[in-house]
Amino acid sequence: MTTQINIRLDKHLLQEIDALTRMLHVPRSEWMRMKLAEAVKENILKYREALALEYSIGHISFEELRAALGRDAEDVRLIHEMTRKGKKEIDKLRIE
Repeated sequence: MTTQINIRLDKHLLQEIDALTRMLHVPRSEWMRMKLAEAVKENILKYREALALEYSIGHISFEELRAALGRDAEDVRLIHEMTRKGKKEIDKLRIE
């Protein structure tokens, strides 16, 4: 399923994109989708640790984490749960 969006681009940037897509024989929208997907993936890889931290402190939901990390989100959740359980055990030892 796709959703249509509208964006505004600088005229010069659009001319450069059009020149590239003509040389590559690729429709402009396809090229832009591909480049946007690449940029998102690159940023997710770059910020994986930050995403894990945001999940751990409750700033993003597990669903948001899974959307960003895919299957790796399960590993983050497992590590988070194990860390939380370990902290509870340490806290018990302090009280005793």
